[in-house]
Amino acid sequence: MAAKTAQDLVNSPLVQKYIETIEKDALAGLKTAKTVLASSSVKYYSSTTLSTYKADYTRLDKCQGDFNAAWNKVVFGKAKDSKDLIKTYSKYVLALTVLEEANSKHEAMMTAGFAALAATLLSLLADWIKEMHKRCKALEKELTALHKLLKKAKNEVTEAKWQTGLNVAVTAVSFCLGPVSWGARIGVALGGVVVHSVIDGALGPSSGSPLGTANTVAGESVDLADKLSKGSRKLTGAASAVISLKMDTDEIGQAEKIVKEVRKRLNAVATEYDRLARATATWKTDIAKVEKQADAALSAYRSQVKKYKSHEKERQGLLKEFKQWK
Repeated sequence: MAAKTAQDLVNSPLVQKYIETIEKDALAGLKTAKTVLASSSVKYYSSTTLSTYKADYTRLDKCQGDFNAAWNKVVFGKAKDSKDLIKTYSKYVLALTVLEEANSKHEAMMTAGFAALAATLLSLLADWIKEMHKRCKALEKELTALHKLLKKAKNEVTEAKWQTGLNVAVTAVSFCLGPVSWGARIGVALGGVVVHSVIDGALGPSSGSPLGTANTVAGESVDLADKLSKGSRKLTGAASAVISLKMDTDEIGQAEKIVKEVRKRLNAVATEYDRLARATATWKTDIAKVEKQADAALSAYRSQVKKYKSHEKERQGLLKEFKQWK
């Protein structure tokens, strides 16, 4: 039976049920938001995202209070009509709907642990890039100098077996220059990526991965490690071959000095290159592990968000009851 008076509204079991339900939902929504806002997850948020979420929480808290005040006027016979009731309830429903939708994302973000894992991945990649730039630039300089020395040695040592050995070394050094030159400049795409932009991307409507750039750079760590490993084998083999070569007696005098220098520098560079290759392989493994965890957390987060269902339509039933009282 439609409510025609204020007393009809107050006494209506249907109205009472509607009010109890929305009150319960509002309290649950506020509790969830309070829990998320107190968690470590939000420390990775941008100031805009965090302030928006806090505003959603504050808005519902206020709208709930405004509606309860309007309803109490009806209960105590102080309301002349339903205008204030309808106005405050409409805002109440909207504020609750907005916060519930926000909670579905922020709570899932907190539960999945995506924010922290994204931050860890970006930090790990940044550290890797920094080390690669430093070590690869230094090795690039050493390889370039070694390449010139080997060219010079080829002109001074005429013995056939040495020419063959030096040619192998020149080829190996040329091959190795490629990966270190890349490593000295790798990861440029990650330069403008910060964790809160990744979080914003996940919270937004896009279905693409907010970790796209990070995933690309993580893939570069795999490619670089593989290339450095191949280069290390070539350079180590060339160094071993040159170091084992002996010189004919008639060439010892004029070429002994440069041969000693070639052996020394080639062995030193090969050793450092191998150290870099091994270190990069370790980085590759560590990055892949965190990347896998972050991707899994993102999937878990999105799976949970999909479960959200708005109850705004059901709550319109109480609004219809209010409109029966003029």
